[in-house]
Amino acid sequence: MKNALRFIFGLAMVFGGSADAFAAPSAAPAGKERTLPWNAETSDLEPDASIIYGRLPNGLRYAIRPNHRPQNQVLVRMTIDFGSAAEAQDEQGLAHFIEHMAFNGSANVPEGEMVKMLERLGLSFGADTNASTGYTQTQYKLDLPKSDMNLIERALFLMRETAREISFNPAAVDRERGVILAEKSARENFGFQSARAANNLFYPNSFYATRYPIGTTEVIQTASAERMRALYRKYYRPDRIKIIVVGPVDPIVIERELVAKFGDWRVDAPPLGAIDQCSLDTERVLTAQSFVHPEISESIGVQQFLQDKKRPDTLKRAMIELKMSIANAIISRRMARRSREEDMPFLGGGVTFNFGLCDQYATIGYGVAGKDGSWRSLLAFTEQTVRQAVEYGFEESEIAEQVKRLDAQYENAAKDEGTESSAAIANALVSLDEDVYNSDRYRQILWRQIRPFVTKAAITSEFAFWFRQMERPQIFLTTKQSAAVFEDEILAAYAISRGTPIAAPMTRAASSFAYTDFGPAGDVIADKTIADLGIRTIRFANGVLLNLKKTDFEDNRIRYSLRIDGGQLHFGKENAVLASLMSATYVSGGLEAHDIEDLRSILAGTTVSPAFGVADRYFGAASAVAPADLERQLQVMAAYTTHPGYSENALRLFRRPLPELYARLKATPASALAVAMSKIMTDDDPRFALAPLETIQGADFAMLKLALGDALRQNRLEIALVGDLDDDAAIAAVARSFGALPSRADDGKDHNAQLQPGWSAKRGSFDISHNGEANQLAWRRIWTTTGDNDQKTTQAMDLLARVATLRLTDELREKLGTTYGVSANSDMSNLYLKRGAFSVSTAGDPKDIATIETTVDQVISALVKSPVDPDLFERARKPVLESYADWKKQNNTWLGVVAETQTNPDRLNRFRNSESNFTSITAQDLWQLAKQYLDKPAEFTFRALPDEMVSADEKSAQ
Repeated sequence: MKNALRFIFGLAMVFGGSADAFAAPSAAPAGKERTLPWNAETSDLEPDASIIYGRLPNGLRYAIRPNHRPQNQVLVRMTIDFGSAAEAQDEQGLAHFIEHMAFNGSANVPEGEMVKMLERLGLSFGADTNASTGYTQTQYKLDLPKSDMNLIERALFLMRETAREISFNPAAVDRERGVILAEKSARENFGFQSARAANNLFYPNSFYATRYPIGTTEVIQTASAERMRALYRKYYRPDRIKIIVVGPVDPIVIERELVAKFGDWRVDAPPLGAIDQCSLDTERVLTAQSFVHPEISESIGVQQFLQDKKRPDTLKRAMIELKMSIANAIISRRMARRSREEDMPFLGGGVTFNFGLCDQYATIGYGVAGKDGSWRSLLAFTEQTVRQAVEYGFEESEIAEQVKRLDAQYENAAKDEGTESSAAIANALVSLDEDVYNSDRYRQILWRQIRPFVTKAAITSEFAFWFRQMERPQIFLTTKQSAAVFEDEILAAYAISRGTPIAAPMTRAASSFAYTDFGPAGDVIADKTIADLGIRTIRFANGVLLNLKKTDFEDNRIRYSLRIDGGQLHFGKENAVLASLMSATYVSGGLEAHDIEDLRSILAGTTVSPAFGVADRYFGAASAVAPADLERQLQVMAAYTTHPGYSENALRLFRRPLPELYARLKATPASALAVAMSKIMTDDDPRFALAPLETIQGADFAMLKLALGDALRQNRLEIALVGDLDDDAAIAAVARSFGALPSRADDGKDHNAQLQPGWSAKRGSFDISHNGEANQLAWRRIWTTTGDNDQKTTQAMDLLARVATLRLTDELREKLGTTYGVSANSDMSNLYLKRGAFSVSTAGDPKDIATIETTVDQVISALVKSPVDPDLFERARKPVLESYADWKKQNNTWLGVVAETQTNPDRLNRFRNSESNFTSITAQDLWQLAKQYLDKPAEFTFRALPDEMVSADEKSAQ
């Protein structure tokens, strides 16, 4: 193996490049220097040459990547090497607090104006402007809707304000405390408590266990503005900052702007050290711990840390990680197959392996989740599956399957590279840490060279080397058992499993796909083009409809949609539970000739997915596939319409987690509210409300087959293909699959009788009990409206909801600090045209419920009383207007239109008129709609409260 690696390293030099290859391509603009790609000095892998890297004299680093997908959007990211790991004991939470204060005013932006300024520029707060704080990094992001230099200048100006000029006004700091405490309260449920307990076991005394980014209540409540400013000045400094710009930009212009905004920033203090270091005891004895909570899911996590070394991003490290990822994928497949074939309490799990923890440790382990009370069998099942791989290794067929997957992965990524999204590139650069950003084409070349060395012996040896060292792991159990599970019980169960002999895995024979011949190819009897939209419509002799839209927005990708009339409407009210059953089990039931695991093996090395589900008005699927795999994708979907497998294994897997799922419906306020709300507002209509556990457990495949009848074979069928198309090849592939099937109905079925339901006549306020934390509330107030009968009205109601969200955010979050987030939403059904709702939703502390309700009513009353002011109207409207710049340059947008071109031509007109309709909406229009729909008491108010706050009468009524 050493000789093999030596050969591979030689290849890396052939396909890689020297440092000189990344010198400045031309004279860099004054005030900056071009540099090697980040981390290139420690790597033997070739960096992506399309990214321009540089540094200002003050140490600020930047990366610029011209990109045109989307064609207009520019993404700006700023990261600071600072997070909660750097905080002192009495500073816990201040890194996160500082991030919040970035949006609360700076030296050159008045308090409360930064977000408004961004909204006026066309950015939507939360979606396009955001920030996050982790253990070692704080990130700020701006997604600019267009490549306009004035807009980019403003974005970099605001980044400079954030990096150096936050004002920390004491009054603003005090107001923000409530927002952060609300965020902390919303997050710290039993799941977070469990994570804390696990970190205490796995990472004792490290920042992972002692410095959570959210901080401590005491510090959040008491830290002074001056204390924050001092920490900000210490760590927000240019040599700890990276700026990333991705989009249709001129790098030279961006560099000049970076110099203008950041070049004069000087810091005299000496550089600070790294903050991502920690120390763990790798000689710890075997230890176990449990976390017990009545709402927690049953799970076992087993981990051990091994002393390692700092491993730069080299081919040698990549080879190890590649072999381990193949091994881990095989073990996951073994677990999944066994859980399907045997009646066991397993609900999911797999193996973990990582380098680089605190720069000096490797992590090995495994985790598994299962049914309540099953931890002993879960532990034994997982431990023995992993040990089986250590002792017996892997089969050639298993390796071959994973290699095929990697072949396809690297090949398709290389083909897609020219149209990779700006978001994917920016996010990769943000999370780069100490790695090197490589191009997809280079990774494909490298994969082809190392592929011969990815053998059964190499993978078996690598996996065994690491997991044979798993002698003293730490074991963490979460369980809802009423009595605590003590350490000695867990350790005893682990010892019993370790002492249990294991047999070699069974070898499975490979098979080929059985559904490639559906009869003589169908004839095309109609072929038209909708000229202004560039959509081609085809009709086959058997009634199958095909719509094509060729684009160049994504290389090597076709987005597809299959729609067979029916869906939930086919099952109706009386069989509504079967729609849920079909959605969850139809695909996993496999085909007559292949169970789902065999089918996945057959499809390895392709982009084909076994997809088929149930939507409101149709059966079918929508996803993406490489052009080379289109015909196989069509064959798989056609086989699901003609030869479904209905495997009982799928039914068993569907039913297995249901008792635990239903037992936890009230575990959080949001879940409790959602379940109760759908039940109350629809009079417990099974089409919209969650079915009782016994009803859904009683549903089976015999019932599903009877209810389906011949719908999948006979109902009207429409296929849409959008993207990197060869029209003739696509038409021929459809002709040989769906076009070869028996004739179908020309028209859709009449479901009008089912489309009449409105909302329940039972109106009022409803207190819903939840079993979560005592300081958590979920709240929603709803005004009934109508369905999507008029496009402009629907768009205007959406805009009214955006206006309401801005007003509510100002009042509830920024002024009162009673909630971390609040939103208004308009939902006007395009199916049930008598049904619509305008809602306001938030979360918080039950003690603030009166303030929340009063404030919401005041905001809604103001919207009814008079038109919104021009600035607020424009801030709500501008992000939507700007989104139209790239709206028609995305395949997902077109697929939504092309999917129903022949069966719903009104959708084409809506598409044509969407922008002009939206542009014509005025503040007066919103005022009229507010008076029409909101000038009345809300029909429904839902408050999900801690169980002890809800009366027995309210509980029984639900």
